Amino acid sequence: MNFSLFIAQRLQLKGTKRDTSSSSTIIAVTGVAIAIVVMVITLTVVSGFKKQIQEKVMGFNAQITINPAIDYSTGITDQSITLDKTLYDIIEPVINPDSSNAIISIGVTQPGMLKNDKNFVGAIFKGINNNHDNSFIEQNIISGAIPDYNNDSCKNKIIISTLTANALNLEIGDNINTYFFTHGNIKPRKFEIAGIYNSGFGEYDKVTAYASTTTLQRLSLLDSLSGNSIDISGLDNKGIITKSKLLQSAINQAVYTQKLNKLYNIDNVMHTGAIYLNWLDLLDTNVVVILILMSCVAGFTLVSCLFILILERVKTIGLLKSIGATNSQIRNIFIYMTQRLVLRGMAIGNLLSISFVIIQNRFHIIPLDPEAYYLSYVPIDINWWHIAILNIVVIIVSILILILPSHLVSTISPSQTMRYE
Repeated sequence: MNFSLFIAQRLQLKGTKRDTSSSSTIIAVTGVAIAIVVMVITLTVVSGFKKQIQEKVMGFNAQITINPAIDYSTGITDQSITLDKTLYDIIEPVINPDSSNAIISIGVTQPGMLKNDKNFVGAIFKGINNNHDNSFIEQNIISGAIPDYNNDSCKNKIIISTLTANALNLEIGDNINTYFFTHGNIKPRKFEIAGIYNSGFGEYDKVTAYASTTTLQRLSLLDSLSGNSIDISGLDNKGIITKSKLLQSAINQAVYTQKLNKLYNIDNVMHTGAIYLNWLDLLDTNVVVILILMSCVAGFTLVSCLFILILERVKTIGLLKSIGATNSQIRNIFIYMTQRLVLRGMAIGNLLSISFVIIQNRFHIIPLDPEAYYLSYVPIDINWWHIAILNIVVIIVSILILILPSHLVSTISPSQTMRYE
């Protein structure tokens, strides 16, 4: 067995009194435990925030949007876009080169106003049907359900947010007069409330309602293949920008070769939702700052504890040197001893932090103000790989921090230790 490790395992992590743990040992373990608790909670909470907000932004916005064509010579933009076979054959190979699960669909939106005898609320109606990815809406519906829009009897049913429902005092099954502004005219319609959702994302909930795609197309005098945009979803988030650039390049090439006679502009959620996603990027800076501060706290307590361990065992150091132990071996003894404290602190810190994040993730015991944070509770995203890497880095950094202070051992003379009290 390694000599330094053998000796370190047999030396007690206590002060001069056998019955009482050294205060330096308690402080060191506590410092490491607090650092681990803060770092693990920071990582899981920030990751949870980013995941939840991204899901909400991408739930309200398509990952990639193909907008109606623009005539740059006149500056006139088309009122609609048609997903015909020519355009689909250009989009499909770029978006689904390996038969992925991306969904290409027509997006239809229509501004309108819901009004009763006492109040009115403006809204942007988004068209959905059974072929859309409606998982985001399903997750956030708190009353009612998504209508079966393939059934003609459901064409006049809509889904509204709790904010709209409260403003107009509406419940499931109620009817509401709605007015649409299209082609310079106002078109009245009466809808039945089929579902009420609450995403907690007030900025979108205030203005977003859902209706049948077919109904909105008829209101806008559009056929079944036309809409306000072509929406693409179901992509890996990391590939959104790349796919957008490839798709724009493919459309530009099709225009150049006269396969298309119109130039379409490509947009993506990283741009349309930039105000929220850029805010999330700022959280990464906060994480780095917190990790550095906690590393400094843990490092300071460990170095202090190392000095105390060395001073408490001056005679032991002199004895080891007198029997031929080298400075390097003795330094390693105290590094191993301090690492025992690190492991104890990490065990306690991981137990406390992981217990907390699991409880918070399951029971949402700490609430938030949705108006300020877009979420009703502190979100948690537990990534075990991140936690494992964090622990490994803490061990490595703690060893590196202790190397320089441990050189204090080389200044201790065996002859002087006999007179040390």
